[in-house]
Amino acid sequence: MREHLPVTKAHKIILLVVATPLILIALISAVWALDQWRSSDNVARNVTVAGVEVGGNSPTELKAQLQALAKELPSTEVQIQSGANTMTTTAGELGLSMNVAATAQDVNEIGRVDPLPTRPIRWFKALFGGRSAEVTLSVDSEQLTPTLIALQGDRRTLPVEPNIAATEESVTLVAGSPGTEVTINDVVRALPQSLSDLSKPIRITVDPTVTDPLVTDAAVQTLVDQANAVTAGPVTLNAGGTKIEVEGKAFRPAFALTITDSTPKLTMKPEAVSLILESKNPSKPNPTNVRFDIIDGVPTPVGGEDAQVCCTAEAPQKIVDGLLASQTTIELPTRVETAQQGRDWAAGLGVKEVIGSFTTNHKCCESRVTNIHKISDIVRGTLIPPGATFSVNDTVGRRTTAKGFVEGGVIQDGEFATDIGGGVSQFGTTTFNAAFFGGLDIPAYKAHSKYISRYPFGREATLAYPSVDLKIRNETPYGVVIWPTYTNTSLTVSMWSTPFAKGEQTAQNPTSGCGKVTTERTRTFVDGHTEKDNFHANYDCNSAPH
Repeated sequence: MREHLPVTKAHKIILLVVATPLILIALISAVWALDQWRSSDNVARNVTVAGVEVGGNSPTELKAQLQALAKELPSTEVQIQSGANTMTTTAGELGLSMNVAATAQDVNEIGRVDPLPTRPIRWFKALFGGRSAEVTLSVDSEQLTPTLIALQGDRRTLPVEPNIAATEESVTLVAGSPGTEVTINDVVRALPQSLSDLSKPIRITVDPTVTDPLVTDAAVQTLVDQANAVTAGPVTLNAGGTKIEVEGKAFRPAFALTITDSTPKLTMKPEAVSLILESKNPSKPNPTNVRFDIIDGVPTPVGGEDAQVCCTAEAPQKIVDGLLASQTTIELPTRVETAQQGRDWAAGLGVKEVIGSFTTNHKCCESRVTNIHKISDIVRGTLIPPGATFSVNDTVGRRTTAKGFVEGGVIQDGEFATDIGGGVSQFGTTTFNAAFFGGLDIPAYKAHSKYISRYPFGREATLAYPSVDLKIRNETPYGVVIWPTYTNTSLTVSMWSTPFAKGEQTAQNPTSGCGKVTTERTRTFVDGHTEKDNFHANYDCNSAPH
């Protein structure tokens, strides 16, 4: 038989004390559940974002309020402290914006991500005290970059990559240097991810970053040493068997440095190498040996033969590739220039009229006349291209009986004698004077040691193979053709071209006698300007004119 103990008043009080909180919790939970059911999609009660009340808002109302806040953010002041420098801008200029979607998500999670047993309690507490959410920020780096660069101004220094300085003297290293700047990464790391108040300035502190060059000085120095080494001596260019040596230092100014993917590379400027190749071209100025004939009074290119010439368009790059590979002997690609191409080229050189002519006389029928006629026949029709130099000795060679030369009078060691080819100095003197009056450059000549009266005083040139030569340089833009003609008692040498300059004798000292003689020539060019040059002779005073 079970007995029932009586419930005392004390027991009732204890039960009430224990039951009341449970009843209260149950009541709060019930009201919370009802509230959640009625506003399941709305923001929790008493929630603010950056000081703006959004509690209880529907999704549409929340989005509208957040979008309104987003429009306020761009005007928020931003202060970037970097050392002693304070840079002031706005959130908009810096590329800061509100991430509306992320902010809305954070707001909606308030009261919904708490552990389930605590949610009613937190909901109840929110009835008497608000809860806040922060504005989530986004950064537009494309907007941030130019603003940050402008804010730093000249306080921002970029790293300077090492480079090279290239002259004929040497290729040298130009050392690189580090830069200093506040970088985008520095600012992004320092910026807050969210804001609780849009009315207050955003203040961040960043340390400037030292940025090193992508390439080290040591890496470039290695390339500098390579460039100097390969150009320390001569560079041999071989074009179809014709070789020419070029001083390596001539190529040094063409060196350059490029940096690709942080890797330095030694390069050369092909256009600069092209100019060097053009000035040192191993091919002859007239490779097909085209000559001229005067046909019905018209200078006409004739003859010639096919020739291998330098170079193809790839030649400059071949030199570049060879030097960069530390080669000092470089094979150059050649091309065939046909005789017809040579004649076509010569036809365009402007050889059309006599620009200078001179005649000297001699006695008939002496052996020396045979030599004068022979050398005239060999030289007749010779073309001097623009920029080229004509040499009597190179063109005619040694005067020999096999070539048709005979003994004639010469001056040897200051004495009159005979030798094979004697008398060709009359050709030298006549050609000298034709060039003199034709306004051409005469870089090599030598007057007789004894004055010979059939020649112009102080204005003449002797010849002796191989030591004494007559050279005429064509510094005009046109071709020059040498055209000797003769009779039994005279020799005439004419220079055919397009008028460019006219020469005349404007002074001489002394005008007769012996010793040192200086003859002044004045050249008048087609543009009207004039130039003077001097020619010299030195006659033996111990002998009478011959």
